[in-house]
Amino acid sequence: MEDALRQTFYCDHGHPDIQTVAADLKGDESDPVTIARRTFYFVRDRFPFGYDLYQTKASETLKRGYGVCWNKSLLLTALLRCNRIPARFGSIPLKRSFVRPAIGAWHWMANNPYHHCLVHAYLNQRWTILDTVLDKQTYESFFRPVGVAWDIDWNGRDDVHLYTESLAGPPVMHLDLDAALDQKVGNAELPKFLAVIGNRHMNKQMWKKAGIHPTGWIIDDAPVSQGSCP
Repeated sequence: MEDALRQTFYCDHGHPDIQTVAADLKGDESDPVTIARRTFYFVRDRFPFGYDLYQTKASETLKRGYGVCWNKSLLLTALLRCNRIPARFGSIPLKRSFVRPAIGAWHWMANNPYHHCLVHAYLNQRWTILDTVLDKQTYESFFRPVGVAWDIDWNGRDDVHLYTESLAGPPVMHLDLDAALDQKVGNAELPKFLAVIGNRHMNKQMWKKAGIHPTGWIIDDAPVSQGSCP
């Protein structure tokens, strides 16, 4: 279980900004489920869906203010671990059509199956699947209108499963988080400079349609308390 709490190169919860936000999310609360729910909704909605590179540290996603499944799952993992809630980086294979509502024809460039990233958090004496990739605005703009059968909320007990109509296999936990990200979780990616250009273009199109205006997380503007990971 200690492996699910440790800091790694990408899961850099020793970074002062991660520590500060984690301390604010915890506050005076001692119940891990309550802390996890606060953290879940913070990552889900404060960081709109937007593509970024795989090899991005949790602290970098915090500052940029947006992320796709691997970025937001990593940030959620880091914040949970900072508050001593065991969390592992996971993935699940999906048919690439899962992302078509958001990016349209661009989905043909995705792997098939596509290894979608999520988090396994140890809560209520079991590993609970948490998926924060879709913020509420993106969900309401692109996915609810097409009548998906799943929701994006978490009740503090059950698994959060998105894209259930696109499942192509069971979820897996990546015990070596850094290795998984270095290997792009089994997905292919364009060379870095092309990926950056493509990501920027897709994000611009999505955000314009959804009316989203991401802002970087500026720690000095946040009502947070100074703290450190226990």
